[in-house]
Amino acid sequence: MKNRLILSHFFYLTSILSLLFCFGCGDTEDEQETTNLTNNTFLDAPDEPSLQPAEQQRWLTDEDWKKLKDAEQWIHLTVEDWVNLKDKDWEKLKGKDWVRLTNAEVRKLMNLEIPKRWVFEEKDEALREKFGTAAFFQKFGDIPQVRYDVEFRRNSRKMAGKDGFILVTPEFAKYLVGYAAATYFLVPTEAHRRLLEDDMKQLKRIIEQVIEQEERRLLEEEFRSLEQLRIEDPQAWIKGMRAFLIKEHGDIPEVDTIANFLRKMELNLPRTDEECHTYLKAYNTLYVDSDDFGSRYEYYATFEAVDQIQPIVADEPLQILKKYRAARAAGISFYNIKWGDD
Repeated sequence: MKNRLILSHFFYLTSILSLLFCFGCGDTEDEQETTNLTNNTFLDAPDEPSLQPAEQQRWLTDEDWKKLKDAEQWIHLTVEDWVNLKDKDWEKLKGKDWVRLTNAEVRKLMNLEIPKRWVFEEKDEALREKFGTAAFFQKFGDIPQVRYDVEFRRNSRKMAGKDGFILVTPEFAKYLVGYAAATYFLVPTEAHRRLLEDDMKQLKRIIEQVIEQEERRLLEEEFRSLEQLRIEDPQAWIKGMRAFLIKEHGDIPEVDTIANFLRKMELNLPRTDEECHTYLKAYNTLYVDSDDFGSRYEYYATFEAVDQIQPIVADEPLQILKKYRAARAAGISFYNIKWGDD
């Protein structure tokens, strides 16, 4: 499922105020000292891929992978690493289309005269935001964490859809961790530390999910290619399947068992009941604790093995077996079977 973040109408201003009030507003006209940073079971799902949400089936473009790798480099940092990022690292965190504050804009904010009761009396939303941002800079100084905080909020509003939601991609999750790190640096409370840790975990989880989805897509693509090869050249498919199984599982006895059984199936050679039992055992060894069922042909072979040992009579698995047999007889790829049609 896609991760989404909602931006409240008052998210920007209230977040700034929460940071200001942690140390007290003070006199906004006082000169601020700039801080210098020094460091740094197999019958359940015949059509497994269809169970994935449709939005997760997209192909990653080269640009997607670039963003993914760019975000991935940050997941190994500790909380202390995040808090002690060097100035150049804050710039690396920002995306290509990131809207940055200019030096001139920051100077104006640093020198802006802020009404003493603006928090309570100012009704104009734009002015409230301006005063809040100015107070933020004047309280903490013109440092990378403050610039990142303000820029993150502005860019988040730009990324938000009409419903106020943002799709939390690996790239945005990286931005979010940077924001939490900046917040914790400015106000090092235990609550902000936990928020940073939670966002770091989310970044890692999202990156792992996207990588896993792409690996599944590539695996499915290879399965489809092998299935087409089976239809066009069964002998070449037999060799290809064996090579694929060895690549995936290693040169182990279970791979030999499965490859030999699939060869006999595809060439319509007789199989003994003992071979069926052995195949099912090998199949379960490789896939019973896995999220996948191997290739469609391996999955189909389990039905034929079970049916030979004791004919299948239950309606659902029998219908599945019939569809596989019909597709095979018609020379149709198992990946083109329409499971919803009776």
